[in-house]
Formats: sequence, C-alpha cells, structure tokens
Amino acid sequence: MKTVVLAGGGSGELGVLVPPGGSKHSLRIVGRPLIHYPLMAVREAVGRDVVLVYSSGDVYREAVELSDVRVVGVRQEGEGIEEAVKSAAKELDGEDYFILVYGDLVIDSKALLKVVESFYSYEPSMVVLTTPLEEKHVHTYGVASVDLYGQVRRVVEKPSSIDAVEKPAYTVGGVYVLPTWIIDCLGKGVGFTDALNRVVGEGRAIAVHWNGLWVDVGYPADLLEATKQLLNALRGLHVGGGVEVEGSAVIEPPAFIDEGTYVDHGAVVKGPVYIGRGCFIGAHSFVRHYASLEERVRVGAFSEVKNSNVQPHVVIDSFTYIGDSIVGGDSCIGSHVVTLNLLPGEEVPPRLKEHLVTPQSMRKPVRKLGAIIGYGARIGAGAILYPQSVVQPMASIEPGSIHRSGRGIQTAA
Repeated sequence: MKTVVLAGGGSGELGVLVPPGGSKHSLRIVGRPLIHYPLMAVREAVGRDVVLVYSSGDVYREAVELSDVRVVGVRQEGEGIEEAVKSAAKELDGEDYFILVYGDLVIDSKALLKVVESFYSYEPSMVVLTTPLEEKHVHTYGVASVDLYGQVRRVVEKPSSIDAVEKPAYTVGGVYVLPTWIIDCLGKGVGFTDALNRVVGEGRAIAVHWNGLWVDVGYPADLLEATKQLLNALRGLHVGGGVEVEGSAVIEPPAFIDEGTYVDHGAVVKGPVYIGRGCFIGAHSFVRHYASLEERVRVGAFSEVKNSNVQPHVVIDSFTYIGDSIVGGDSCIGSHVVTLNLLPGEEVPPRLKEHLVTPQSMRKPVRKLGAIIGYGARIGAGAILYPQSVVQPMASIEPGSIHRSGRGIQTAA
C-alpha cells in the first residue's frame, strides 16, 4: 500500500502564527516542522514511499529534506479534505487500498503500525485509528461509534452533542486504511465522512484504539501540548557543536541545546527544555520547564520563558516574562513585557476549554494560558498581555499598554 499524507489547505486557528504564503505544517515544534512528525511515523511504521498532498511549496521542500522515505509531491487542487484526497488519485492507480495520514499529527509510529497490522491481520474493508473522546468537546472532531467488538457503526463529523452519537464513541484519530474506490465517491455532494460511512455499509470496518502519543495540532494550545509531550521523552543533556556556555551558567537536564547557541553568565536552563540553533540566552535569564525556543531566538538579560513555544527569529528583550504562551516567528517583544497567564481570582481563563484546548490536551487539564502572539508582531516595552489575548500578525502593541483584545482565538484573514 502507498501512504498519502495530507498537508494542504488553510491554517485555520493557527493562521495568526503563519507567515504570508506559509502553512501551519511548517510551524516548529522542538526543532522540527510539524510535517516532520507524521512523516517520521510513516517511515518507522511502514518505510514506504509517501504521496504528500501540499499547498505550500515550503512544506514540500521540508518534507523532502527531512524524510528518509521517497516523497512524491502532489499540489492540492481545491479546498477541503475531499479535494485533498482526490488530488492524490493518479498516484494510487492500480492500488486496492491506501494508508491515509493527516499531516498535522504529532503521533507515535506505533499507532500507525498498529493500524497497518490490524488491516493485514483481519482484512477488513477499512481501518480507523481512534483515540479517547472528551465529551465536552465532541463537536471538535469526527467521532466514530464503535460496537463492543471494535467494528465501526458510523462516523459523525463534529456532532453537535454526545447524544447525537451512538455509544461507545471515540475521536477519529486521522489515520486510516481505505479502499481506493472511496475516491470515486467524493464530490457530487458526497463529503469525506459520507464516503467513510459508505465503506462502513459495504463491509467490515474496524477501529484501532490508541492511548499513547497523539496530538492533533489544530489550535495554538495544541502546540504547547505537543511540545510538552515531546519534551517529556527527552533524556539527559545534549549539547551541539559550537555551543558556548559561560562558567557561571547552570544547565539542569533534561535539555537539548542545539549548535551555535550562547548561554551567558548567570543564566539558568532547567529542563525539560529545547533550545534551537543559534540562540542567545542572556545574563541571569531563566529558561525552564517545557520551553521550546526554535532557531535564532534571543532571550535578553533577566528574562524568563517557561512552558512556551517560541517560533524562529524572535527577539525577547530584557526583564520580560513569557509564560504558557505561543510566540510567532519574526516577532519582537520589548523589555519589561509580561504575558499574564492567570488573573487574580480566575481559576481557569474564560473560554479556555472551548476555544484553545483539544480533547487530547484536556486529558491533562490546562490551568493556565498566556498570550498568542502572531507572526511578525511588535510588542512595545512595558506592555501587559492578558490571558488568551491574541496579537494579530504584523500588529504593533503600544509601549506600556494593556492588551486584552482577541480573548478566544481568532482566525487570521
């Protein structure tokens, strides 16, 4: 079977972090673009050629550079998952079945392997990966109703409530083995979910349940969840070539410090932490627990970064606090800026659970969330960003101001 990885379409809720003409699949998580993670899962599980459906040429180039498997690129025509799957049709000529993987998954290769092994073991008409379902967020993803023998009864796309789904029910995990004739069903008013249900009606479709590493990166908070899960697997201390750490600095593993980074006097790095290539960690700064600083991030003196995903080429000036936040690439944050992650007397930031956290994240409830700072934004010195505040791409925040707008994620135009 060939494997089709879908990495086209728009960036949705992550659009504020994506540069013009870019793709959410190029956003960095622990030193790698998002597209790296499903491709590595495919390589380790099946090791075959990958048909990559893409919209941004950058994603295709990154896939070719990073993957050890042969990548055949197909530019997506049209919008939606239906058109994405149809775009790969020519590459699937002569195939009876194919593996379909969503390109925004941070996933353990064992999950994909389990799906493929189940197909060869039981020879069903379709295999669907499923993950635990958070009832409060049943409207966020596709949901599969499964009988007690693991057979899929029906797939429902973003049901309005849990009552709309026959139980037991699970989140559809974005990995399938499908018959190629499903492509002929798409279009003419038949959506992807309808086509899945046609396959269910034609034969035996089975669900393969997975409880391990799986994050569908569709919301900003998912970047934090994916960062946390990946850093939890980090062990020991890795220091790349050309790294310079001054004698009075403290590095407490687990930590990965990539090549060419400089850590100044008195700085403390307390893992689990990832610090990318060519970063600068200023004097007496503090980079700690679940911080991921991507390539060429500058952290000024006496600043602190914790539990945050900071995209490449970001400047964080001195005496600044970045906590539980996501910072878009090429942005600049002035001195004495504070990202609030919890207001006094506020147990959980308003609308946090509705807008910013996926079912995967909610398995470990998020108690705090700071700011979402868009690509290329400029934050003036002394500004205060409220919990969940969204700074739009290329926006400028006045020095000394309080930024409350955008609480609850917005989709970039």
